[in-house]
Order: sequence, then structure tokens, then C-alpha cells
Amino acid sequence: MGSMDQEKQESQAALMLKKLRVSAVFKSLLFLLGVFAIQFVASMLCMIATGIYVLFVQGKTREELAIWISGALNDYSMVISLLYAVIAIVIFGISYLKCQWREHPFSYRKALGGGRIPGAAALGFGTCIILTVIVGLASQAFPGAFVKYQKLMESLDVSTSALAVYYIMLSGPVAEELIFRGVILDQLRPAFPFWVANGIQAALFGVFHMNLIQGLYAFVLGMILGMVAEAAKTVVASMITHIIFNSTSTLLGMFADHFSKQYNQIYPWILLAAVICFWIGMRYYIMQWRRRDGGISLEK
Repeated sequence: MGSMDQEKQESQAALMLKKLRVSAVFKSLLFLLGVFAIQFVASMLCMIATGIYVLFVQGKTREELAIWISGALNDYSMVISLLYAVIAIVIFGISYLKCQWREHPFSYRKALGGGRIPGAAALGFGTCIILTVIVGLASQAFPGAFVKYQKLMESLDVSTSALAVYYIMLSGPVAEELIFRGVILDQLRPAFPFWVANGIQAALFGVFHMNLIQGLYAFVLGMILGMVAEAAKTVVASMITHIIFNSTSTLLGMFADHFSKQYNQIYPWILLAAVICFWIGMRYYIMQWRRRDGGISLEK
């Protein structure tokens, strides 16, 4: 009798766990769809605002307005991105802070002390350079697969756009960390072992980029960022890693465009520094992850 009761309890527990996992994945997919919806809303708001400006302030005709709006999304892509980032930060930031299980006392000083900020920065720098080298080597081996990726990178030229620099280096990483390592990972974490939950959120992070090549390295980056957030118990640490990652890519790209000769001369040293930083950052956060005592947290 006792054996049958135990089997029944185990069966019920397994069923509840299955339901919990299905629910967590489903909610995570809904959050991702919500992100795309926010991007759509940001696009519509920019179109409406620019349309009103052109029609009523500049006094153009409806035909001229239609022609003007058809090119507005490209001309104001960074304005749309910034608006999306602001909306996402507000919505997902509030959602993240309201997670019910985050009730235990939390200290930013403890979570970000002990070398976690330098470790996060070193990991961001090292990961950026190493992934860039890997993508570059892969593009030479499989040039056909990188055509769309190259066009995407060319469209993200930030050398003349302060808004693009601000979005790529600050608001974009903050929004993405709140979404993926914050809310989505929080949904998955109680239902799965950490590395499974981390893999799912990283895969969704890759899908979010809507490009195969960019999605693949976004998946790798997402895995690393998830580990950082888990080890530090705050997405602030993964935000730092992500900001340094994007900043390194942006600033080195601008430097290479303007000082290509000098850049080629010092690049081997940059690569060496990146390998050292990556090793230091990974070693530090793997040690921290092994000492963790719970899920990630962002609390006052």
C-alpha cells in the first residue's frame, strides 16, 4: 500500500513538473512575441508622429506624405530602436522587479563586489574579440552563408550616428538583459536545471536577432550572459558584460575604419589581451557560479 502511494505521489509530481515546464516555455515564447509587438508599436508610433509632422507642420500633400513615410522607417530606424528600448526597459523592468519569488534580502554591494564588475567587463571584452575572430574565419570558409549577415552589419554603420552608438552601447543591452536574462530566465529557472533554462533563453535570444549568423553568436553570448547573471545573482552584472561586448565591437569597428594601418599592427596584441580577459572572466564566473546559493536576483 505504501509503495503504491509513493508511486502515485511520484507520478503526480512528475506530471506537475511537466506542466510547470510547458507553462514556463509557453510564457517565455509569449514574452518574446511581446518584444516583437513592442517593436511594431514603436514603428507605428514613429510613423504616426512623423506623418503628423510632415502633413501639418511642413504642409505637404498626402501623396508627398506617402512617399516620405515609405522611407521614414529606414531614416529613423535608430529612433524606432531607442523608443522600443525605452518601452521594453519600463515594461520588463517592472515585471522583473515584481517577481514574487525574489523576496529574500539582497545587497547590490555583495552581488557586485569581490571583483564581479571587472570580471564582467573582462569577459565582455574577451568574448567580443574571440567571437568576432570566429565569425571572420567562418565567413571565409562559407562566404555564401554570410551575404545577408554582411548586409546587416553594413546597415548598422554607427560612425555618423550618435543615436546608434547610444542604442547599441547602452539602451539596447539594458533592455535585452531585462528581457532575456531577467524575465525570461526567471520564468524558466524554477522549471528546469540552470543549464537547460539558460540554453532555452539563449536560443530565444538568438531567434530575436532574426539572422542565422547573428543568431548563432547571439546564442553563445546569451549562454555566457546567463551564466554571469546566475553567478552574480543580478542582471546588472550581465548588463555590464553585454555593454562592454557591444562597446568593444562598436569602438574597434570605428577605430579600424579610420586607422586601418595602425589597427592591423596592434590587432595581434588586442587578440592576446582578449584571450587573457576571456580566460580571467570565465574562470572567475565559473568559480562564482559553483558557489551560488540560489537563482538570479535584482532587489533593493
